[in-house]
Amino acid sequence: MGERCEESLQELIDECEFSEEAQQMLEVSCNELLSMYSADAVYAAQSTHIYIFEPINEAIGNELFGEDWEQNLTQNELALTLTRTLEDFYADLEHFIDEFMLKKAVDSLVKSTVVFYVKCLLLNAEKHRDNRNSYFGSNRKALDRISGDIKVLQEYFDGLSEDMPALKKVIEVEFDFLTTIYELMCIAAGLSNSDASDFILVMHKRIRDIDLTKNAVGDLWHLVNPTEERTVWELVESMEDTLLAVAPTDITQAQQAQDRSQVSGLRMDEMMAMVYLDSRRRRKVKPGAVERLRTAWGDGLDGETGEGNSDTLKNAA
Repeated sequence: MGERCEESLQELIDECEFSEEAQQMLEVSCNELLSMYSADAVYAAQSTHIYIFEPINEAIGNELFGEDWEQNLTQNELALTLTRTLEDFYADLEHFIDEFMLKKAVDSLVKSTVVFYVKCLLLNAEKHRDNRNSYFGSNRKALDRISGDIKVLQEYFDGLSEDMPALKKVIEVEFDFLTTIYELMCIAAGLSNSDASDFILVMHKRIRDIDLTKNAVGDLWHLVNPTEERTVWELVESMEDTLLAVAPTDITQAQQAQDRSQVSGLRMDEMMAMVYLDSRRRRKVKPGAVERLRTAWGDGLDGETGEGNSDTLKNAA
């Protein structure tokens, strides 16, 4: 389309006697149109993740973090199912889109993979209504599975980065977040002596919404050590000034998430907001957290896009 647009403009200039001013206006308009075509092409390439993760969600969304995943799938088979599905779709993408757009599509697949994995984890926390016992039969075994899943997923994308060097930075940023979640769960389960505050700070730098951070950290404790959920909420609240100083809450986040240029399903904060605005689990928290979330995110996610994504999240549970 871009080449055709430039050709048409040149034909007009060659066949018509435009003034210099009119020709300049045409060239400016053509450049704006080309920019729009380019932005739309990138948006379309990134949006492929939506269709790729539909069969992935159907295949493993209900099984991930379940009893069979923990007890029997010792070779991280569900993570392998995810990467093999990505591999099949990648072969199609490689055939049909150019190298630049392929890189944009793979960027979105890295982000979508991490969002999907965290989403499934949080939805299992939502289902867990026992405030005394871990969601898992064995915290150690479950965390071994999570560690193995992260390794399988990251190794797949690391393989793609051999031909896409710029992809390495995207992988590093996204999988650092997964590793942070894993480390916090190890601390919550009593399997690590690391300082939770350090990892909470890292998590908040990514989420940049203090109420989302509180909910997410609380859910990680609720999964493996629910009797300490209130304690970790109080810890995050005691850190609030520090967290806000390092990564202030951006009141425009929800509006940005709904911007035309933003591809749905690639933002961790947006996914978390959907989960918590739909949550029915009673949390051991001070009043006001949910109300603040609804004030910040409700208007941005109550529309058609938010409801559709919310249904998808529920179906994965």
